[in-house]
Amino acid sequence: MPRIFVATIADQDGKADLQRSVIHAVERARIIDNFSDATYPELVDIERRGRGFYAWGLQPDPENVNNWFEMGSGDLVLLTYDGAYRHYAKVLGRYESQRVAEAIWGTGTDNPGSGEKPATREYLFFMSEPVSLEMPCSELDDYLPASDAGFCQVPEDVIKRIESEFGSVERFARRRLLNTTVGGPVLDMSGMIRVSETELGKLRKFDTESRKQGIANIIETILKRRGDPQFRRILLEAYDGRCAITNFNALDSLEAAYIVPYRGKHTNEPSNGLLLRSDMHTLFDTGKLAIDTLTMTVILADDMIRTSYRILAGRPLRYPEQPDQRPDTDALDLHRRLAGL
Repeated sequence: MPRIFVATIADQDGKADLQRSVIHAVERARIIDNFSDATYPELVDIERRGRGFYAWGLQPDPENVNNWFEMGSGDLVLLTYDGAYRHYAKVLGRYESQRVAEAIWGTGTDNPGSGEKPATREYLFFMSEPVSLEMPCSELDDYLPASDAGFCQVPEDVIKRIESEFGSVERFARRRLLNTTVGGPVLDMSGMIRVSETELGKLRKFDTESRKQGIANIIETILKRRGDPQFRRILLEAYDGRCAITNFNALDSLEAAYIVPYRGKHTNEPSNGLLLRSDMHTLFDTGKLAIDTLTMTVILADDMIRTSYRILAGRPLRYPEQPDQRPDTDALDLHRRLAGL
């Protein structure tokens, strides 16, 4: 069962350190050159899974050390400052090393009036590439500790309550953190069907004019879900009229899915789209399905593994023969991070 850790950055020095290792990846040489050769295979794996070296470190006070020892690969970590959760990531590994900490964050500056330098962040951990958040801490105070709590672990009884209420810690993160802070489900189109259903529910059941309007709403929704007509035609040709995941070839069910949300004509590039069967499109938009760009295979959310869709896990993605029409891996990685997969 994954755990959740919260690190609060309380001063400007800490925010500067965030720039060095969380907002931006650490230069590879700073990591590799300061670890022993025996650690190299582990570091290469961390770099691969994290898409670079992203790290945070803790100063050696007893409470920090105790919580640091509890961390394990796959645990979730949230970094917060100024009363809001700012970054979300998964732990990939932890190491104690003053040498590496100094290579990343330096040795610090003199504390005013003391003549002493602050302790280095020698209890460090590597993370997956962090997802930026903008969520006030008060919105999660029913589950997570107050923002001035230093570095702490969410209590086990709270984790059990999260598991009970959401099914898993990862689903809690997707629903309460990721899908909320990015403005709803991952892509703009994902709420459209629910909106139409709500509007149809308001219609009088036996009102002829309302029924006509309801049918028109349904047709409009279908057309919008299919995507921009020209964009869809391009993808139909690029993917030879087949779903990129299922190979399904019934044209009426195939839709143009945006990888990065539509933000004008520049997002209508083939490399920002996938031709997907309608149900695949829904799963993709709602973050239940993503693509691992290292293997170009399908990843499913935990709850989907328990459904008939489990046969899709690990399935290779079909993509166009023309390189310029293939899906952009950076866009797919962004979608995956926002989906929490």
